Parts: sequence; structure tokens; C-alpha cells
Amino acid sequence: MVLEFLKYAYFNMTKGDSMNDILIKCAEKAYLDLCRTIKFNTENKDTRKGAKQKICEMLVHEYDILENAVKGSDEKQNAFDCEHKRICEEIINTYSEISELTYGQAQKWLNMMLKYVLMTAEDSALKNYLHIPVDSYIMQAVGSDNPKLKHCLKLECVPKKDGAVGKYSESTSKPWSKWTYEEYIAFQNVSEKQSPKAVTVFLLNGKMRLGLKLQNTENERRNLQWLFVRNAEVN
Repeated sequence: MVLEFLKYAYFNMTKGDSMNDILIKCAEKAYLDLCRTIKFNTENKDTRKGAKQKICEMLVHEYDILENAVKGSDEKQNAFDCEHKRICEEIINTYSEISELTYGQAQKWLNMMLKYVLMTAEDSALKNYLHIPVDSYIMQAVGSDNPKLKHCLKLECVPKKDGAVGKYSESTSKPWSKWTYEEYIAFQNVSEKQSPKAVTVFLLNGKMRLGLKLQNTENERRNLQWLFVRNAEVN
């Protein structure tokens, strides 16, 4: 009942929705997670809306291709990674007429859509191969050594504005919305290899999942940020 309410309230999903309906709503919701970072070269709202819709429809089509690539490969993670990169590049190319999207922005659109699908659909063949949807919270959780933030991994893998990598810093770290593919994939690889020092078990679609908890002791309203890391099931 709680999940059904969440699906309706947050995604406007109903029991009669088809898988295509779910995918398009997840893609549209994911757009909201990055749209504030987009610098458009046109003020025409219809043009912007049309470009967004084109990407969302493309992502619905690409979802099946992504699933089939994983199911049909012996090296499933590599198959996912290759298709993921191709889709992100397609997002950038398709949007190029109205904005110069970065890889950081494209990954956010795709990764958040896949996260939302996993949250709302019955199951997914992709669940064990997903990437971390990178944003500032994830950058903090992985790379901050701020003593006020608990359970951070404190890894030196966050891209800096000067081209170096290191711990997360609000002033010196490069915003995720400006990341290149090389910066993104290096961050993913380091984060994936490092086992979280503090994980929290939570329910997702009735199954136990592992997530990383970032605690901010200064602000109670933002105290618990559930950060999607990997979808490892807990036996």
C-alpha cells in the first residue's frame, strides 16, 4: 500500500499503467533531477519540451536494448557499461541542437531513470549492474572527510576543478554536471571496488536492499539521505 501511494504521489503511476507508461514516467521524473543544470541556447518552450520528450521516448526504447544486452552476454557488467556509455552519448548528441550537455548531465538522466524503474517496477534484469547516479550527495558520501558527516567512505576519487582528483570539497570539487566521461567512469570504478564501511538495510519492492547512509548532523530535515549505491540483496 505504501509503495502504491509513493508511485502515485511521486510518479503519477496507477495500477493500470503498462511497462511503457512506467518507463516514460521514470524518464520524465529523472529529467527533473538535472534540468536546473542545463544551459539552453533557445528560449522557445515548445522546442525545449520537444527535445525532452524525444529523449524520454528514446530512453524507453533503449531500456529494452539495455536489458537484452545484459541478458545475452556472459560478461554482463561489461555489456551494461558499454551500452550505458552509448546511450549517454546518444542523449548528448540528440540534445545538441538546444544545449551542450555534458557526460555528467547525461549520466544523471539515465541513471536516475534506471533507479526509478527499479523502485517502481516488479523486477529488472539490470538491478545488479547499475551505476551510482552521481550528484553532490554521492560525491560527499564517497569523498568527504567532514567530521560532521557520518559513514562517508573518504576516498580520494572526486574530480577537482583544476583537473586533479581528491577528497570532496564544496569549493574545489568539480560539479557533477560538468564531468567528462573519463572523470565519471574513474569515479564509478573506484566507488564500486570500495566496500561501504557503513551500510543500511532498507526495503525496496518488498526485498531487503543495501544502501549507504549520509548523515548531516547540522540540519535535521536533511539528516538522512538514502544514497543508492548498489542493489545487493540481503539474504
